[in-house]
Amino acid sequence: MKLRKNIIFLLLALMVLLAGCGQGSQQSSDDQDAENTESNVSVEDVKYDISKESVEVKDKNIEIFYPEVVDYPGELLMGYMNQSLKEIADIYSDSTSYSNVSIDYEIGKMDDDILSVIFRGSANMEGIGDINILDSVNLDVISSNEIEYDNFIKEDKEDKVKEILDEKLKDMGMENGLEAEGIRIYFKDDNVVFYYMPLDDSAKEFVEVSVPMTEIEDYTNESFGEAPVN
Repeated sequence: MKLRKNIIFLLLALMVLLAGCGQGSQQSSDDQDAENTESNVSVEDVKYDISKESVEVKDKNIEIFYPEVVDYPGELLMGYMNQSLKEIADIYSDSTSYSNVSIDYEIGKMDDDILSVIFRGSANMEGIGDINILDSVNLDVISSNEIEYDNFIKEDKEDKVKEILDEKLKDMGMENGLEAEGIRIYFKDDNVVFYYMPLDDSAKEFVEVSVPMTEIEDYTNESFGEAPVN
């Protein structure tokens, strides 16, 4: 009888031990799953947002949309960026040279390094007539400085970049290749788009050439100046 009780006691102890091991194993597995889930989460790291604003001048038939940065952690830098973003609207709404202006925008690139905004539209320009509008504002989000062709391309590498543009334009069917003054840029995803108005006085359409960033990264700058201070 005593032996039977001992056997039962041992069996119960063994069952408890096995149950504990199973629970520990399950807990360890759950912890590992949670760890894997956290490591695979892709977190969007953009620390600001965009609000759509507009300027309207009814008596001149002007309506211009532009973006405004909101919720940026630095109020001073946000103010400088918003001055740059509104400049296009100010140019076409404040000048007496323009009427019948219609401009909207799209965001070409938006991350914690670059905010690139492309403005497109049309207007009537005094003494010229109807014109097409293509403009852009590219901001170095870290410093709030504008990124333009002149400070984006390394000065001693401009010939290399123009060779690339010339070749791509010829592939697009433009026999004379690159014939431009005042080249400008905007960013579209992982590409840089170079655009300009042809030298031909009769030209009304902008030429746009998209180049993967990987093709020109050796010819571009990574810093665009220090952030402004109070």
